Amino acid sequence: MRKILLSFASFMLLSLALPHVGLAQEEQNFIFGEYYVCDMNREAFADVLVEHVLGPIYQRHVDSGELTGWGWMAHHAGGRWRRLLYMTGSDLDTMLAARDKIIEEQQAEIADEGREFVSICGSHDDLIWARAAGQSTEEMLANLGPVSYSTYYVCDVAQQERADEIVQQLFAPHIATLMESGQLSGWGWYSHVIGGRFRRLMTHGGMSHAALIDAVNKYNEAAGAENQALADEFSQICGSHQDYLWNRVLPKADGGN
Repeated sequence: MRKILLSFASFMLLSLALPHVGLAQEEQNFIFGEYYVCDMNREAFADVLVEHVLGPIYQRHVDSGELTGWGWMAHHAGGRWRRLLYMTGSDLDTMLAARDKIIEEQQAEIADEGREFVSICGSHDDLIWARAAGQSTEEMLANLGPVSYSTYYVCDVAQQERADEIVQQLFAPHIATLMESGQLSGWGWYSHVIGGRFRRLMTHGGMSHAALIDAVNKYNEAAGAENQALADEFSQICGSHQDYLWNRVLPKADGGN
């Protein structure tokens, strides 16, 4: 946990060796998530700062093509994280370079507002994810809907790629059925690149939290009915998890920021 100006990590990220991810290089999508612990009495003002002051700097780097998107999510239920700022891209080096520029621009242009933000959301966790299955990150986020349901898994590092195989073989077809029916608007399975103890992320988008919870229960039950041994194998590899329900704050439903 670090206290920083909008979660400014060190340049050491650039020197870390990245683990293998299953997709070909040209198909890779990355999410850089900044997961904030905030003062619940003042976090609504952090939303205002992100929308009107901090966010336009991120958007500048989307417009330049360095990032493919960014967004801001608010906690609805789950653990201690209260807000999530994410950036997306297809090349990790380019994303990290853009983030360094964003840090410099924030320090130069909005230092006072940055300090105000830190006074509200003063600590965070950084996690970088690489897509391993599901929709492309851009497609998933474009169709996210107003809410999302994310499950962060702690997995056996030696067997986690087997969990990826099981997701594609067993769970993905049942998720596809719910996508076709409209109960889910988007989904993605992501592998850990850097940060924290969570090794895998399953995220879904939809129109209501109740519908998302029902959809997740449905595909888990259907997967178990199809092949309980395979479902149990997945649970043995990724034996614990933390669920979060998120509300989308930015980009807004009308496409604005």
